Amino acid sequence: MKPTVDEAIARVTRAAEWALVDTVPLDFVCHRPQGMDRADGSFFVSSSEVLRPAGAAAGPDGPSYTPGTGRGHLFEMSGRGRLLRHWELGEETVYHAGGLTHDGQFVWVSVAEDRPDSRSIVYRLDPATGEVEEMFRYPDHLRGIARDPETGLLHAATWGGRRILVLSTDGEAVDGAPVPGRRVDVHDCAAVTALSPAGRAVTVRAVDFETAGTDLLRMYALPDDSSAPGQACLLVLEAALRG
Repeated sequence: MKPTVDEAIARVTRAAEWALVDTVPLDFVCHRPQGMDRADGSFFVSSSEVLRPAGAAAGPDGPSYTPGTGRGHLFEMSGRGRLLRHWELGEETVYHAGGLTHDGQFVWVSVAEDRPDSRSIVYRLDPATGEVEEMFRYPDHLRGIARDPETGLLHAATWGGRRILVLSTDGEAVDGAPVPGRRVDVHDCAAVTALSPAGRAVTVRAVDFETAGTDLLRMYALPDDSSAPGQACLLVLEAALRG
């Protein structure tokens, strides 16, 4: 029986070898991809365009952070790398688009200042109409975001995975807890290293998974940066499942 994506991921070990089976050039500038999910055959990608980088400076009370400036983007692209639709998100220093999720009807994405203890705007896109709605503003940096299909609540991670939050769809805090001990730094989405078509190791940040038959997990991944059309490719990789 064909496994679910969650079951397949649980059967991929650290030693698994990811084979590059296809590369799909993009026909648009995707800047720094952060999150990716699919809906009705299309890929939705969140991305940050940095105009002035955020910075950190040491001080007597610890580091202080400047937010930088940029633009947040949400792209819809075909499986063959063609840009279908584009939305610009955020405002002023709120440009760092984070992870996104498709809940079966809407695409949810957070855009934040690129520094800890800052602020975020959470948007909801209706793919059927193309309408983007600002749902709420939150007084902290929200990175990854997902919606529980059973409760309808949003689950989000703050800067560096310091806290895991449970929020209503209007931004009310329902639950949350600090991540104890040695934290795993949840950024925006999964990150892996793979070989580019030229044989160089590249870091990919925006990923999506599906099963390929009964014994393979397929990963779609976007490289960390693209400054011009044709420079970035959607990478398609496959790994064998253990056991």
